[in-house]
Amino acid sequence: MPVARLTPVIAADQRRTDAWRPFVLKRPRSWVPEIVLAVAFAALTIPLAWPSPLVDLDIWIRDFSDAHRPEWAYLLAVQTNRLGQGGLLGGIALGIAAIIAWRGRNVRPLIAFLVAYGMAGAVLVLKYTLPRVYPHWPRPEPGPYAEAAQAVLFTSLDPSGAYPSGHVLNTIIWYGFIVLLIGAHMRRWQRGLVRLAPPVIVMFSTTYVSFHWFSDTPGGLVLGLLILRTVQRIPWDTVVLPIWLEPDRRYR
Repeated sequence: MPVARLTPVIAADQRRTDAWRPFVLKRPRSWVPEIVLAVAFAALTIPLAWPSPLVDLDIWIRDFSDAHRPEWAYLLAVQTNRLGQGGLLGGIALGIAAIIAWRGRNVRPLIAFLVAYGMAGAVLVLKYTLPRVYPHWPRPEPGPYAEAAQAVLFTSLDPSGAYPSGHVLNTIIWYGFIVLLIGAHMRRWQRGLVRLAPPVIVMFSTTYVSFHWFSDTPGGLVLGLLILRTVQRIPWDTVVLPIWLEPDRRYR
């Protein structure tokens, strides 16, 4: 009699556990790409510590953009830059993860979200460690704006925190995470569009309106890819979780 009672519970529990599979076309195995990304970030960061040619390029791109920005282009760029708002994207990702978790009685999508959120938030520490003034310092506008000697890392000017670009990083992490959650229900071209279009658009718009220096954007891109690959590397559907997070496992 006890066996008959437990059998449907076990079957139902098994269906709930298998209700969600993270969508990863090919789970990362080699750590070589992560090492390359870390080296690329270091190679990009080091020349920003003094008025190097890279900083001169940042200044030139900012001034060129300021001189060639009609009102309609400014408004369009500001609106498209919202594609990288971390609060909005994180909220959407949390909502999708919560729906999947509730429908499948599976806490794993929420655990995956918390890990991605924590890693994305940790970049704020890096922003404070490598303070850099924004292109349109000082405010209120108009300038004079920061020169090459002021646009380097470890500035004492405020507000700082331009490097790396959080908006670009958000587009890599959160759109990629949304694909991780529901990519199995999307067509191939839809997954490609979701993962590629927002980073490209935000990299252009945030530089064009001088919210960030040009070199801030590849910094955010590289870190975002590094974090996303780390999240994709974890087998969320099979990784062992504490029993208090999955109490139904006691009946398996």
